[in-house]
This record gives sequence, C-alpha cells and structure tokens, in this order.
Amino acid sequence: VLTAGSQTLTATFTPTDMADYSPATASVTLTVNEAAPTIAWATPAAITYGTALSAIQLDASSTVAGTLSYSPAAGTLLTAGSQTLTAFFTPTDTVDYSPATASVTLTVTKATPTIAWATPAALTYGTALSATQLNASSTITGTFAYSPAAGTVLGAGSQTLTATFTPTDTVDYTTATANVNLTVNMAAPAITWATPAAITYGTALSAIQLNA
Repeated sequence: VLTAGSQTLTATFTPTDMADYSPATASVTLTVNEAAPTIAWATPAAITYGTALSAIQLDASSTVAGTLSYSPAAGTLLTAGSQTLTAFFTPTDTVDYSPATASVTLTVTKATPTIAWATPAALTYGTALSATQLNASSTITGTFAYSPAAGTVLGAGSQTLTATFTPTDTVDYTTATANVNLTVNMAAPAITWATPAAITYGTALSAIQLNA
C-alpha cells in the first residue's frame, strides 16, 4: 500500500534465454490520490427550541485518526425548524488523507411557553371578572386572551377560567393555554326593613309592619 503522491513502479525482466537476451528494467509513474475519510454520523433526535447544541447532536466519528469541528458549534441555540449541521474532519495523516465534511439534518421543534397563574381568591356572586382574577403571566413576550372575558359575572360554584397565550415569536414558540378554578360564593341578599311604628294592642299585624 503506497503513500499518496507520485510513486515510481519498476519492473525487472529476467529472460529465459540468458545467452541471447540480457535482463531489462522498465519504470512507470503511479499517482496515488489522497483517500477521503469516511465520517459516520447518524441523524440526531429532534430537540426543542431553547436546547443548546451539545455532544449529543455533534457526535460524528471516523475510523481515521483526526479531529472534528462543527458548524454550528456546540452551545448554539438554533431556531425552530429544519436545521443543517456540518462536521469538518481534519485527518492527522494529511499526506494520505484529505479533509472531509458531512452533514445531517436536525429538527428543532417549537417550545411551549410556560404560563404562571396562581389560583385566584374566591369572589362573591355579582362581582365581575377583572385583572384581579385574569392575571396569568409568562416570561415569553406575547398576549393573553381569557375565557370567560373580563367583565363577565359568573354563577356561584366552581368555575374554570382559561388563559390562551399567543407568543410574539411564533417561529420558535407554540400557542399555550392554562386553566385555573375560581370559586364563586353565593351572595347574601340585603334586606331593608325599617322599624315599624308602634301599634295598639288588638291591632293585627299587616303589610304596614311586614314590609321588608
């Protein structure tokens, strides 16, 4: 097995008839090209947006001694979608092997925003929903929509409130929802009843006194 480069091959001929023929030689030049190292690199499993590239994805290998570098590099945060990763292999033996590259496709899925929403304090029937109850938040920039909406008066009992979050960055994040339970207590009706005027014994009670 010859090293890469321009190599000389020599043939030495020994004739059977040594009386009439002398031995002879001939040479030719053979070009041995550098070999292209094979890079083994399985398609990595999908990751979620916000996960930095690591050795889990950047795990190419070769049976030839050398070093690997990657683009994008470890630690990079890729946007959601189909992304191309490239490995660059530099062989230790640069005489017999040429540099090589390989690529794989990595799927980066959208992240689901986290919604923080504490269970609101109970309210009394007749109190309209407001920002006191509809106060969900997220560390991601976006907008909230609520169901039921602010201003709604809910019936007494256990009620479910839903927040739908739409991120500003719809490329990397999905829409998210969250629910909380709100207890609506029964209202205590107010009774108005003025102290009735005195009556004389013998006078039956009537709507004059019983006028709450």
